Amino acid sequence: MKKLIALMLAAALTAGCAAAVTPEEAFPDKNTYPGYADVAGTAWYADAARVCYEVGLITGTDTGFSPDKILTVGEVAAIAARMNEAITGDAIPMADPKPGETLPWYFSYVTYLERLGMDVPDPEKGATRLELLTLMGGVIPADMLSPINTITALPDTGDETVLRFYNAGILTGVDAWGSFAPDKSLTRAETAALVARVARPELRETFTPADYAPFTAAGLKPTDVLFTGGTTAGAYLPYVQGLIDGLEADCAAAGMEFNWFHTVDGVAFLDYVKDTALAHFGVSKKDGTQLYQNFDVQVYYSRYLDIKGHS
Repeated sequence: MKKLIALMLAAALTAGCAAAVTPEEAFPDKNTYPGYADVAGTAWYADAARVCYEVGLITGTDTGFSPDKILTVGEVAAIAARMNEAITGDAIPMADPKPGETLPWYFSYVTYLERLGMDVPDPEKGATRLELLTLMGGVIPADMLSPINTITALPDTGDETVLRFYNAGILTGVDAWGSFAPDKSLTRAETAALVARVARPELRETFTPADYAPFTAAGLKPTDVLFTGGTTAGAYLPYVQGLIDGLEADCAAAGMEFNWFHTVDGVAFLDYVKDTALAHFGVSKKDGTQLYQNFDVQVYYSRYLDIKGHS
């Protein structure tokens, strides 16, 4: 982790040294997009695949675009090197093997980045989202990342470089809460989306993460399973919080303070929230996993209010 933090710091310094240039100037169209047989026009990544081909940053494989193929660090390094070449005009010297020598295809790209002071992990292993962002962050100047969002924290990182890409509309996370998932692998489709948003600002996305406070208060992750049927905390907690918010609003309208022992049609608020949530998801208490059995609604809500800064 210390090494990755150092890489991100180096990336930020490198990015700050690049000359000011707009994405359109750095990445003009230079190829005519032929289309890919494995990219439907309705695919969510169709525009990204086209843009990446047109600007020459990601082209096809032997079988087409291969949207689901997992990228290696070497492939990510090649993309980052091409981006730096386009932004700075600093050409990538292509290595000339000595007689009888065989160099890996990625050798020139990795060497190029290393000469810029960037550390490239094992080029043949699958790349993670953090490794992609570290290399991209090392070559993309800050003035290419004008903010369109205002995001100050994410569920799984507070790194300033990562937040800069979120605020620029290039990243939106892997779920509604904006989780970065730094160790998650990358497909060509996912990578093309990020690269295309760098090259074409009109593709960038405004994004406001869903409230993560319920999960922090409950000590759970959205993917945690609370019932044997598969209901997760990601579905359950927002619903429970919505019930509590409704009761809070009813109390405020009646001019009284919220209290768990107030009643709804003769049912105490506490039982109302528990029973209504169970009925909504079609489960019973006995269906609950150990995580559900350990979940205390009152303790949860007290912590939630503390996080929100309520008295």
